[in-house]
Amino acid sequence: MMEKAKLLIDELAALTGIESVLEDNLCELTVEDRLVLLRYRPEDNDWLYFTMLTDGDEAPSRSVLENALALNLFGSGTLGLHIGLFGQSLILSGTAPMEDLTAETLAEKLLFLARQVVNITEKLEEDTKDESTASIPLSPLETGFMQV
Repeated sequence: MMEKAKLLIDELAALTGIESVLEDNLCELTVEDRLVLLRYRPEDNDWLYFTMLTDGDEAPSRSVLENALALNLFGSGTLGLHIGLFGQSLILSGTAPMEDLTAETLAEKLLFLARQVVNITEKLEEDTKDESTASIPLSPLETGFMQV
């Protein structure tokens, strides 16, 4: 499988004209002026691709972390991508199963990731203090969602 992963990165480099090399299952490349990292995970036979949303110089504020959690819920605010915390940096990531993956579809996923950074970063910075949470039920039982 590792040979197939290396071949995919070579095809991606040829397709995009971006020089990239797979070393220790990790590859770095620049997509739309953003550093994007790809990690091949042989145990899952997939690619994890990710980029930083925040620079990590300081810990994200509580409101930024709250917004990240809200955006991350079911991937609804991130269009299927995932936000995570690594050290003091917020990371935006996605995965791509190796099965039927082509250099073209991987390039599309990487471009989508890079383009979502601006949109998601703006949403992370939104001030939510003025929004009322009075209409949010405190418990699933209050909505009849769950019966015991």
